[in-house]
Amino acid sequence: MTSQQRTFSTRSVAARIRAWRARLQAGDAGAVAMLFAMCGSMMIGSMCMALDAIDYAMTQGRMQMALDAATLSSGANLQRYGSPTGTNLQSWQKDARAYYDANNPAGMMGFSMPDASFSATLTGAPATGQTIALSASGSLPLLAPKFLSTKANNSTGGSGGGGTTTPDTSTVSASNTALRMPQSTLELVMVLDNTGSMKDPANGVSGATKMSGLQTAANSLIGDLLPSGTSSSTNKNYIGLVPFASTVNTTGALPATGSWLSTTLPTYNTSNISTSTWNGCVIEPRTNNYLSPEAYSPTDTRKFQRYYYNVPSSKLKMITYSPSSRYRTCNTNGSTTTTSSSVPVTLGSSGAANQCSYPSTGQGTGIGYQFDQTNSSGQTLTQNSGCLGTSMTFLTQSSSTLTAAVKKMTPSGSTIIPVGLLWGWRMLEPSWSQNVAGTKNGWTSTDPSLPKPTDGTVQNLQRVMIVLTDGQNQIGAAGSIPNTLYFNGLSGVGTNSLAAPTVLRADNTKMTNALTDSSELHGGDPVDDSSGNGAGYPDDANSYQQAICTAIKAQGITIYAITFGASASSSSARVNMQTCASPGNYYHAPDNTTLDNIFQQIAGNLGVLRLTQ
Repeated sequence: MTSQQRTFSTRSVAARIRAWRARLQAGDAGAVAMLFAMCGSMMIGSMCMALDAIDYAMTQGRMQMALDAATLSSGANLQRYGSPTGTNLQSWQKDARAYYDANNPAGMMGFSMPDASFSATLTGAPATGQTIALSASGSLPLLAPKFLSTKANNSTGGSGGGGTTTPDTSTVSASNTALRMPQSTLELVMVLDNTGSMKDPANGVSGATKMSGLQTAANSLIGDLLPSGTSSSTNKNYIGLVPFASTVNTTGALPATGSWLSTTLPTYNTSNISTSTWNGCVIEPRTNNYLSPEAYSPTDTRKFQRYYYNVPSSKLKMITYSPSSRYRTCNTNGSTTTTSSSVPVTLGSSGAANQCSYPSTGQGTGIGYQFDQTNSSGQTLTQNSGCLGTSMTFLTQSSSTLTAAVKKMTPSGSTIIPVGLLWGWRMLEPSWSQNVAGTKNGWTSTDPSLPKPTDGTVQNLQRVMIVLTDGQNQIGAAGSIPNTLYFNGLSGVGTNSLAAPTVLRADNTKMTNALTDSSELHGGDPVDDSSGNGAGYPDDANSYQQAICTAIKAQGITIYAITFGASASSSSARVNMQTCASPGNYYHAPDNTTLDNIFQQIAGNLGVLRLTQ
């Protein structure tokens, strides 16, 4: 073979190798493309199946929640119908569907449920017990069939072959039952937070306020337990209302001239203080200057006293700085000074208590001895400053009276949960009834037997308290007049003492040196900077609250405790209320919708109704 022939042969082999390599590369690309197409379809299909599974779980969970709420509400609704038949049964069933739709509207996540797929049945009689059974079923559209084959061909050949269709919807179902026991007598008191923070959005960002959500939820509960058209002969439910902040207002609920209330004013500065202008707020009795977590009674020798605010007996000095830049440096050049020995007194709209005169006694964050201001026109303080404007409503069966009272609730003031708890307790204690305390001394009511006796003469008597707050105890704010640390319904007028030797703190020390600001626990500093407004530490107030909750539960009263809103999400606030609640009766509502559902659930659980499945 010549050299030229060898060269040609070598080139020919190389060309063939390159051709083979090109063919292999082209084959690899096609194989990769085919493999990617197959895997991509599988990945999309798997993702759709996962999304379908999530949608199913969410839909079924929401469906079950709505059905539970509808079952409990339907059970409460039976008070209006008794043992319904015919058109009344149809109306009750229609109401049951409406309760369900309110919590799971049609079309949610594409879920659909025809009327025929919702069932509400009732068996038994009111005298022996009734069983309520609700069930619901509907279809949820699926994503996976839109990407996967809708036909799975099972044909073996020939014209006789057949196929099965992959469903494009999934069936979602839920069911439950509840037992409604024979009618009991229910005395329920709602102890509701009316503090200033209740005007904030429930979610902490924007939207409806906490107060509006609370009013809606409270009115829903009232409607469930006191349905319109029911009479006292068929409905044995009574509801009372105790709005609270740093005080509780007794106007209209208790006689202002009753012997439960002392005619002696608290010793502070009584100049220009008149009982004729008293607005209804009171302070707790004391025994040898000590508080005690008790309900007391109107006939007790330890009496409640009228709450009032007044300036210190040494007078209140008001310094107006001019120009306002001198206020920041406490430069009194060009300032004017006035003094007041009693209320009413008008303060500037821009200023703070003791801003430029922190007393050596350490009361700079407490009682206002001097008000440093940049203008002299603003708020006018009276003896009722710091007294909550919305009064209590005693136990009643009038839903219109209660809803009107709920509508009047207005956010104002600081948080002292123990004050609300104590007055809620008294609204359930028989010693406060007219039959026991006397016509002009007990609760103002057309039924002098309320609250009912607990001696067994009233069968199936249930006493229940719902207490709701949007945070923990937060007493007072430094630089305010009057400072709630020293003027409230618990520690009293002109004092921040919570001394209560029968109460133990978490560390088992006695509260003999307790204060509203717990300065004895924090190096003598009465200001809690973490609160954002210079309020006192809540330690001792929390300890006192737990002692009250323990005493209430020991009397056979059931407590439902609720923390509400984004601002109540801290662990300390939630633990404080969870410890207060009866076992299993603590709830947290981060928003208005959840709160309404919680109130509906409580309404269904109260008295005679229990979910059994």
